[in-house]
Amino acid sequence: MKIAKTSRILTPITDWLQLSNGEHLQAQTQQLVNNAISHCFGYHLLKLGHLSTQLKTDKCPIRHQINCAEDGTDIGLKSDLHDLPFQDSTIDLCILVHELDFSSDPHQLLREIDRILTLDGTLVISGYNPYSFFGLRSLLTPQNTQTARLFSPNRVIDWLHLLGFEIKNKQHFDYISAQPEGPLLSLIENTGQRYLSFFCSVYFIVAKKRTTPMTPVKSSFEFRRTIINNQPVATKQSHSKKLN
Repeated sequence: MKIAKTSRILTPITDWLQLSNGEHLQAQTQQLVNNAISHCFGYHLLKLGHLSTQLKTDKCPIRHQINCAEDGTDIGLKSDLHDLPFQDSTIDLCILVHELDFSSDPHQLLREIDRILTLDGTLVISGYNPYSFFGLRSLLTPQNTQTARLFSPNRVIDWLHLLGFEIKNKQHFDYISAQPEGPLLSLIENTGQRYLSFFCSVYFIVAKKRTTPMTPVKSSFEFRRTIINNQPVATKQSHSKKLN
């Protein structure tokens, strides 16, 4: 298993068209995002990274929405995603699309999101699956995906569990890594998503932040006297003296 953190410089993706079959991938991701955010409530929505900011979130009831990336146009807040300028527990919904694939320190990125999310805040996260046709093609042609770092969805879920997130939804799509044209390809795509989801190119996870109280609740019940288990107990037996 490769180490999550790397020292090499990664080139961020700034547009969906830079990805393989990006236009179709954006449409599929948009549909899943619409379903995930339609029932999310709160005060602040944060979209991290260029690909996340290019998704429409008008179906979300949260009105205040922030586009955050390191640079670019139509960005409301320019910042390093690994060091976000937000106070703790201030964001109700965060969308992170294909940013772990191009992050030099995905652990720190997730820790920052965990820090700024409110209790019961929601994280929508998507990325590439290395155990797929896309992952195989990446191994065969590394020069085309030089900056992509593929982490399995199960590994990402383990990271989220360690941070205290509860997985509410997990889906896979884009089985053949190409826009299905014609009934045969559509059948293969639908069959792959239904029965071979582990090998789909893209995973989509909706997670909710949970926090366990650090102070344990003390029980009010107490024994009035010490109970000795499995120990021999010496008893003092009184004998009455027989009078003559």
